[in-house]
Amino acid sequence: MPNKNYKLTNPFVVAGFALCGLVACNSSDYKTDNSSSDSSAVTTPVNPADQAATDKVDSADKMASASKGAVAKRKGKMTIKMPAGSNTDKMVRDKEGIYNWAEAAPQFPGGQNALDNYVNNNIEYPEKAIDNNTAGVVRVSFVVDEQGKVTRARIVGDKLGNGLDEQALKAVSNMPAWKPGKVNGKNVKTRLELPIAFQVEA
Repeated sequence: MPNKNYKLTNPFVVAGFALCGLVACNSSDYKTDNSSSDSSAVTTPVNPADQAATDKVDSADKMASASKGAVAKRKGKMTIKMPAGSNTDKMVRDKEGIYNWAEAAPQFPGGQNALDNYVNNNIEYPEKAIDNNTAGVVRVSFVVDEQGKVTRARIVGDKLGNGLDEQALKAVSNMPAWKPGKVNGKNVKTRLELPIAFQVEA
């Protein structure tokens, strides 16, 4: 008889243990522990005013980045024309021995292309000038002496401003030695004028 009862209750004991396990798995403590890891994935309510402020800042950052990118894409371009003595005017030598033009004009080493490259590699178009669309021609007067050295560089005529005049003057003052001008086969000091055209590219 005892054995029979044991056999009858044995499945109930097993079922009871299983039921206890299910209840434990479904308990609020278990759910709390398990849901705590998922709670980070749940979107927490956001104050509409805070969200609007965040959106406004993000929008402003995007506009600033776009504006900066647009400005960065714009560039300045410089072009020059090789100076040449005017043989229509009378050749004159001033009291300092400087000729207004020479029979054989001074030459930049390498010619016109080399002069173009020098100007473009040694003049930085100021950002302020690009932002303000400052463009035009800066005329720089200078003297090439008997050894070909560039001296007495100065701006003549109207100035453009926004740093363009200073850039042009600096580039001319730092030029390498030219092939000097000649009069009657002799090297002479010759005054030249170099027009440097500045243009903002779209």
